[in-house]
Amino acid sequence: MMDWQALPLPACSLAESPRYAHGGWAWVDINTRTFYRLNQSDVLNTALDNTALLSTLQLPDEIGCVLPTANKNIWVGLGRQGGWLIEGDSCTLKLDAPFDSSKHRFNDGRADHAGRIWISTLVDARSPATAVLYCIETGQAQPKINDLIVGNGLAFSPQGDSVFLSDTRHKCIWRFDYAVETGELSNRQLIRQYTEGTARPDGACFSADGSYWAAILEGYRLDRFSERGEYIESIELPLAKPTMPCFGGAQGNVLLVCSAQADEKFPNLPGFENTSLIACETGFKALPENFANPAYLV
Repeated sequence: MMDWQALPLPACSLAESPRYAHGGWAWVDINTRTFYRLNQSDVLNTALDNTALLSTLQLPDEIGCVLPTANKNIWVGLGRQGGWLIEGDSCTLKLDAPFDSSKHRFNDGRADHAGRIWISTLVDARSPATAVLYCIETGQAQPKINDLIVGNGLAFSPQGDSVFLSDTRHKCIWRFDYAVETGELSNRQLIRQYTEGTARPDGACFSADGSYWAAILEGYRLDRFSERGEYIESIELPLAKPTMPCFGGAQGNVLLVCSAQADEKFPNLPGFENTSLIACETGFKALPENFANPAYLV
């Protein structure tokens, strides 16, 4: 049983894309177009009411995914209009959306070990299945996997030779072999199909031991799988709609989970009613984020 703590941070409508990099945490509220950066590693034992530690940036787009780069002040943002370079408090559109932005937006992704930017899209209407997983390098977004509805859960294994991808609307998780030298996916394998109720996979991450941790939206839990795709266990959460987990902290053993806003049908548990981010110490260690190469946007 994990000792979850509600973090005294601003409540979000749709908290997503949590990252730990350069000694601090970051995440977005997609619906309010806000980018949050917390300039401290300890989210459990340090007072968070010092506004000097928490910075917010109003974004010019519905950015669903933020990726750190080797420069702590530069981030890659991916949203409805395309790929953005976030430098300090400025945002510049570098890559136009390769899709019909009246019906789609970028949703979830990560950088691979070579700095390529992998990003999936979602279909606003949740039908038909016209969302795509793209790989972005040299200023081009190359389609890699088609027929998605809400691409999600993208994460690379510790060695970078396998990658997991989910589709929240199709309610499934896949595993692929991955060749980082060429950027090619192969050997697609369905590792889990969710069939009970409305619970479905959302964002995810790997820990250093090779465990894949998937947030289960409307499921009050995380599901953990091995690097080969075997189901290991479920971890209960006080949040009804977890959207993505992230390991970090000075020792790498803090697990942070962000969420969508709860409602009457799916309320958070008592003590967590208006919470968007929770965290706890674990016996697992963070897998450091791969840095996105911002030059690949242009």
